[in-house]
Amino acid sequence: MKILENREMKLLDRIKKLTTLRFFLLFLILTIIVVVAMGNVTPQILALSGGAPILDIRPGYTFADVEHLLTVLGEQGRQLYTTLQVLDLIFPLAYGMTLTLALTSVITKLFPEGHLMEKAVSMPILGMIFDYLENITIATLIASYPNLSPLAVSVASIFTQLKWLFIILACVLLAILAALALLKKK
Repeated sequence: MKILENREMKLLDRIKKLTTLRFFLLFLILTIIVVVAMGNVTPQILALSGGAPILDIRPGYTFADVEHLLTVLGEQGRQLYTTLQVLDLIFPLAYGMTLTLALTSVITKLFPEGHLMEKAVSMPILGMIFDYLENITIATLIASYPNLSPLAVSVASIFTQLKWLFIILACVLLAILAALALLKKK
């Protein structure tokens, strides 16, 4: 238990060192660039899928959902989705670090060092990790189509749900803490 606490503190100390306006802006700009790049590919995928959303943006999905999407996409759509997955290698790091740095900045302003709230910094990091796991399983599903594994679909959907859970929690907490920080300034 002590080892885990030491690792948490070392990670938190490293994050605190990165929590500068310069690094925040770097990751924010990277996030925007990747969103714009992904925004150029996603409409093409949506057109090929007849408007069915990609798996990454759904709150979860079933075997039938995945089979339907990958079928209607056709070969061209699945190739585009694979291109999107390559861009999605950068996106979790970009948005994850943007959220982590913002959350760390607000938490260190509001709470004393060692406060339990510091553990909340792990939420966007967990979201980022589950996003990478989701990307790996979705890439596996695309590559294995039409021989989809129900287990792989279930695991991918769980990773997607966990990704969204931690990202949403981090965003809500950031909004609440930022509002508190603004009120505290007054």
